[in-house]
Amino acid sequence: MRDFIERIEKDLPGTFVVADMEAGLEHLSWAGGTLRYVDLLLVVVQPTSKVMMTADRTHKLALELGIERIAFIGNRATGPADVERMEAFAAERGCELLISIPEDGAVPAADRASRCVLDTAPDSEAVKAIARLADRLEAQYATA
Repeated sequence: MRDFIERIEKDLPGTFVVADMEAGLEHLSWAGGTLRYVDLLLVVVQPTSKVMMTADRTHKLALELGIERIAFIGNRATGPADVERMEAFAAERGCELLISIPEDGAVPAADRASRCVLDTAPDSEAVKAIARLADRLEAQYATA
């Protein structure tokens, strides 16, 4: 992964690389060398205790690895109370909750159909939230 990112930086300056890694801590421990080079680590959090415990451990390990910029993405929010809980979680760690993606039945429906939600429900609330996140990150890093 590190070689790939270095090659992209060399051959295609200004290109964004987004790596979606599976949940859990294992990949952080063996990928620590790679993750030291990220500009921003996005940690997905859901408004459940178990997921928040994992996100907290991920945040702590990222700090130990020297990752300077960490932010959270809220997922599967069912209402304002969930959003507030995830915002407080991020703030307690000195981080920002960049977006809260709502619980959206279009996502599991697309998964059951083995299709992408962008194809099956491009106007769904989850897709709109993810598009807002992409726009925000692009605006933030286009000038960085």
